[in-house]
Amino acid sequence: MSSKREQTRVQIMEAARRLLVERGYHGVGLEEVARAAGVSRQAVYLHFGSKAELLVALVRHQDESVGTPDILHRMQEAQTPVEALDRGVEAYATIEPHIYEGARLLDRARQADPAAEAAWQDRMAFRYQNMRERIAWLARDGLLADGWTVDEATDFMWALLSVHTYEYLVLERGWPIERLVDHLRVVLHRALVRGPDEAS
Repeated sequence: MSSKREQTRVQIMEAARRLLVERGYHGVGLEEVARAAGVSRQAVYLHFGSKAELLVALVRHQDESVGTPDILHRMQEAQTPVEALDRGVEAYATIEPHIYEGARLLDRARQADPAAEAAWQDRMAFRYQNMRERIAWLARDGLLADGWTVDEATDFMWALLSVHTYEYLVLERGWPIERLVDHLRVVLHRALVRGPDEAS
């Protein structure tokens, strides 16, 4: 993609982000996005096709701008499954504050827009699969606590490390992100990691 084309694309996404945060998904039309970005409505459609596609691109752009691939790569370099679990919590704390706005918009938009719902499921599947790999590693090494299947343990971790947990505890209740990370790590260790005194 040419630098001018990419610059226009980013310009549109930034204008869309500002408007969507101010007014919500259903309160913004593509004509308004085009005006705010200083481009034609046709240019918006050429780059994105629809409002849902624009929102998906915005969420992915946020992922890239915060360095999500590099953060996930560091998680994959863990030497043990417990270290990988901890790095997963740290990755959540690093990424979530930067992608929250886009994730919240996508979550609200999906209630009435099938394309936004499909995009939400795609992003959640990506997140879920990363977590499942950590849990499966625990299980393979005999470190998954008794009473859990890999799927149930992944479900539990996925629910704890959700957009909503961040929203409720950090944004609404005012917890520092470091406090949330410490508690999440303790809860996940106690719930999911086999203790040294547990029977094999």
